[in-house]
Amino acid sequence: MKRLYIIVLLTICVHFLSAQSEMKFGEVTKEELLEKEYVNDKSANAVVLYKNRLTYYSQNFDLVTEVHERIKIYNKEGFDNATKRISLFKSRSSKELLGRLKAYTYNLENGEVVKTKLDKEQIFEENISYNYKGVSFTMPNIKEGSIIEFKYKITSPFIWNIDEFKLQYDIPMKKVDAELRTPDGLNFRATQKGFFFINSQKGYSGSNMNTVKYTMVNVPALKQELYVDNMDNYRSGVMFELVSIEIPGQIPHTYATSWADVAKTIGNSEDYKDKLDKTRSFDDDLDLLLNGLNKPEEKMKLLFKHVKNKITWNGIDGKYFYNGIKKALKEKKGNVADINLTLIAMLRYAGIDANPVVLSTKDNIIPYFPTVDRLNYVIAYAKIGEERYFLDATDEFSDINVLPIKDYNWKGIYVNNLNKRWNLINIKQPEQSKEQYMVQTEINEDGSIQGHLSSRCSKHSALKIRKRFKDKEMDAIITDRESAMDNIEISEYKLENIDSYEGFVNESFDFYYENGVDVVGDKLFFNPFMFFAIEENPFKQDKRECPIDFGAPFSQNYIINIKLPEGYTVESQPEQVAMKMPKDLGKFVYRLKPVGNSLQLLINFDINKAMITTVDFPFLKQLFHKMIIKEAEQIVLTKV
Repeated sequence: MKRLYIIVLLTICVHFLSAQSEMKFGEVTKEELLEKEYVNDKSANAVVLYKNRLTYYSQNFDLVTEVHERIKIYNKEGFDNATKRISLFKSRSSKELLGRLKAYTYNLENGEVVKTKLDKEQIFEENISYNYKGVSFTMPNIKEGSIIEFKYKITSPFIWNIDEFKLQYDIPMKKVDAELRTPDGLNFRATQKGFFFINSQKGYSGSNMNTVKYTMVNVPALKQELYVDNMDNYRSGVMFELVSIEIPGQIPHTYATSWADVAKTIGNSEDYKDKLDKTRSFDDDLDLLLNGLNKPEEKMKLLFKHVKNKITWNGIDGKYFYNGIKKALKEKKGNVADINLTLIAMLRYAGIDANPVVLSTKDNIIPYFPTVDRLNYVIAYAKIGEERYFLDATDEFSDINVLPIKDYNWKGIYVNNLNKRWNLINIKQPEQSKEQYMVQTEINEDGSIQGHLSSRCSKHSALKIRKRFKDKEMDAIITDRESAMDNIEISEYKLENIDSYEGFVNESFDFYYENGVDVVGDKLFFNPFMFFAIEENPFKQDKRECPIDFGAPFSQNYIINIKLPEGYTVESQPEQVAMKMPKDLGKFVYRLKPVGNSLQLLINFDINKAMITTVDFPFLKQLFHKMIIKEAEQIVLTKV
């Protein structure tokens, strides 16, 4: 690779022109400053008047990106757009550098354009993560109607990795131009993403340079939607991947033309080919640990727990070792690969068929094409007989086949060097979580409700509760629950199995609900579903752009027994209803029946698929709409 690096760099032209923006930097007009709203989206608080990006290879053999942006701020709600953060990638030995940062705020004062410069003291650096440093600044003298403008240059030594051209923001863009210049011999695959057409034009300039220009006008804002895996998956832009290096007189090299090639490339790395099967770091310990165990399932379960206890995740993703097995075990800390590759090595030592599955997590992005660089994570995959098991020991509360939600992102890259199998596989989707609630209540004539609630949750519902209340004091947990349940008063609170990753989470408590009943004359009005009812539909929009991602399917079952006060009879009550979505995607069942001097409410709400497409969105919206109406209906009691 180093030799190829030198060969390619020698072919790169030593002179390039800088980006020529259609809007020249600093030439802000009074008309722009007087503009009160964006005609194509009058709800916009700000708009990008112009963005220009040029990425090219410099005479110093670096990858250079130059950016120029001009943004109009209409009102105070748009002030957030005056803050900019630039992310710079870094490795152990190299890093990207930011230079030539120049920024001004423009205002109209007494009919004249007045500009305020961003000072160096207003620029801040921070470490975002192990691999990223952030440079941020907030523009000075921001007012309603201000225009901000900035430009900068990023110089990167990572010449094979071209950052995505992001051509859509969370605010509208009037015009955006982007250009990529690459020398002959470096061949990149360009993949467009998002909902809008991106006009592209390929060309060829002097000194053996290939160019491609992208232009978009009147780009709508990317509207945030609830229950989305990652909004950046749907943002309009262009992604690039190096597919080949072809230098005259040299052997051509091809990269990542298929997912099998990706898996094979990762499998041929030193970490997967050599280091993974070095067991001297743990063989004596495992012999003692596994002594007396015969069933492979028992061994897998014990080793999964052993790795969780031995190595703590340091917060760094990665498909390759950060510390390596020996150092990670010694320091009891490591990145994702340190933990899950160690688990694979131990499973293999125990005689279990185990291999890595490399993926891109939800917070990273969906890989739209065969790529090595855009995969950021690795989990363990084991096969015992015909059963498949997926394991991620980085999360304190994950379990076998109960992965952190971020892991369920499209598919995985299976790397089995021993059997020479390198291919794309489906990750086993999460099983449906069960949430079961049993409530005993008593209606009091003064308008209060008292009762007892007990519940248990499994799978990802249990994982979610464990994460929510991790390291919280009991008083804080009770306060949280009271607030979430319409400010009820809780006593005799118990929360069981919260510190484990296995089995159900059990919760129980007595409660007093002071305002649970409306007393009007000799009538009592109350909602039998009480503080469980959903008050607002999260799916109100007429059209949904992104698929709905619930993370994992779930089933919620409620049995609520309601003891009626003496001397009262039921005047009216909600009718029974049963609704079901097409394709068995979900259902809602509501049944209310008399049981002696009580009423029993049975509610079942199921979502059977973690991901629901935009095609099925209208059915989901309607289900939630009718469910919310039904859950709000009241029982009326009349005094005899």
